Amino acid sequence: MECGLVLKSVGYKSIPVDGLPFDHRKGIVPNVRGRVLSEASEDAQVEKGLYVCGWLKRGPTGIIATNLYCAEETVASISEDVERGVVTSRSGISKPGREGLLQLLDSRNVKIVPFGGWEKIDSEEKRRGSLKNKPREKLTSWQDLLEVATK
Repeated sequence: MECGLVLKSVGYKSIPVDGLPFDHRKGIVPNVRGRVLSEASEDAQVEKGLYVCGWLKRGPTGIIATNLYCAEETVASISEDVERGVVTSRSGISKPGREGLLQLLDSRNVKIVPFGGWEKIDSEEKRRGSLKNKPREKLTSWQDLLEVATK
C-alpha cells in the first residue's frame, strides 16, 4: 500500500509544558474543572487566567467525544470566570465579541457558513453516504460545500 504521510496520534501520557505545573505521576497539569492549579497539592491555588483541557487535563482516558465534554467543562469555567470578573481583557477595553468578528470577516471578504449551513452540509453528506452504504460521503470542494450550505 503506497502512502505519502503517516501521522502518529497514539500516546498514553502527556508531557510537561514549560511554565505550567505538572503532576508527573498522573501525567496532567493539576486543575479543577480546567482551571490550572499552582501545584499538585491540597494547598494549591488557582492560577488566574490559565486553563487546560484534554489529556493534559484528565490523563489518557476516554474517546474522541470525551474531549468534547472535557472542553465544555473548561469553557464553562472560563465563562464563569469572565462573568465574575476574575479574568478580563489586558487592555481593560471591552471586546466587540461576535459582532466585531463578523464585521472583521466581512471587511476582509471572508465567506462564513453559519450553523444552519453546516447542518445542510451534514445532512447532504449523510444522504450521499447512504446511497453508497456508508455513514457519509464527504463533500470535498469549497464550491460543493458552499452550494449545499446556501440552498
